[in-house]
Amino acid sequence: MLEPDARPFEPIPAARSSGSAPARPDVDFTVVRNGMDYLRSAVRHLASSEGAEPDDHALKYAVLHLQAATEVLLKARLTHEHWSLVFTDPGAASWQNFTAGNFESCSLATTLDRLEKIAQVRLTPRERTAISSLAKTRNALTHYGHSASAYQVEAQAARVLGLLLNFVNEHLRPPQATETTFVELVMAEVRGRLVQDRMKQISSQLTEYADYTVICPDCRQCALVVGESPERLTCLFCLQKFGAPQEAALRWGWEVLGDPEHVDWYVDDCGCTEGAGCLLWPVNTAASPVEDVALCFSCGAVYVEVKDR
Repeated sequence: MLEPDARPFEPIPAARSSGSAPARPDVDFTVVRNGMDYLRSAVRHLASSEGAEPDDHALKYAVLHLQAATEVLLKARLTHEHWSLVFTDPGAASWQNFTAGNFESCSLATTLDRLEKIAQVRLTPRERTAISSLAKTRNALTHYGHSASAYQVEAQAARVLGLLLNFVNEHLRPPQATETTFVELVMAEVRGRLVQDRMKQISSQLTEYADYTVICPDCRQCALVVGESPERLTCLFCLQKFGAPQEAALRWGWEVLGDPEHVDWYVDDCGCTEGAGCLLWPVNTAASPVEDVALCFSCGAVYVEVKDR
C-alpha cells in the first residue's frame, strides 16, 4: 500500500460539494510508475531499522516485490518498442485489450529474448541468471514455500537491484515529467541500499586497511586503499583502479580537497623507495576520520605530525 505522502505528484481533486469528505485518490499507475513502486517497496523491505537485519517476513516480500518490479520494468522497455510485444502472441494483439489489461502477458524468458532480438537490449548471461534465480525463489515463496539463508536471499536481491539500477538508467526514459521525478526518487533509494550492502561486504577488508584507506574520488565512499602496494591503488567499493601513487595523490588532492591555491594542502616526499611526491597532507583516513594526517600513497606510512615542506 502506498504511504499517504509517497507520491511526488498531486492527484487532481474530484469535484465535491462544500463540506463533504475529501475524495480518495484514484488508482493511477502507468507501467513505469508501477514497476518503480514495486521496486521501492522491495528496497524498503530490505532496509534495516536501527541497525537490525530484515527478518524473514521482510525478505519474503522484498523478493516478491522485486520480482514484480523486474518483470514490469523489463516489459516496460518492450512497450517502448511496441505495445504488442508484451502479448504472448503479438500477432493476436489488440489495442483495446492492451489498454484494458485484458491479455496474457509473455513469459519472463520470452521477454528477455524479445529485448535482445527486437529491442536490441542485451543482458549478460550473468544478469539473465540473476533474474531467473530470483524468479525461482519468488515462485517457491508464492506457491509452496522456500527455505534459504537470509544472507543468500539478500545477496540474490542485491544482484538484481544493481541490475535494475543500470537497466532503468540506460534503457527506460519516462515520457512524463511526473514519472521522471518518481523514478529519480526511487533510484536514489536503490542506490542508498546498494551502498549499505556493498559496505557490509567489504567491511572486514576496510578494517584491515583502515590506516591507509581514504575517500574515493569517484564514488566518494571511504574505501580507496592507497598504501597496500604501489601496484594496487583500488577502491574496494566501486573497484576503480588509479594510476601511479604520485598521480593518485595529486588527483586525490585536487578532487577531494580542491584547488591548492585556495585550500592549504601539498604533496611531499616520503622516506620509502617509491615515495617521491607521494606524501599528501592533510588527509583523513578510515582509522583517523577527524584528525588530519600525512599519508604516503605509495607505502601507506602515516605521519601524525605534519612533515616540513
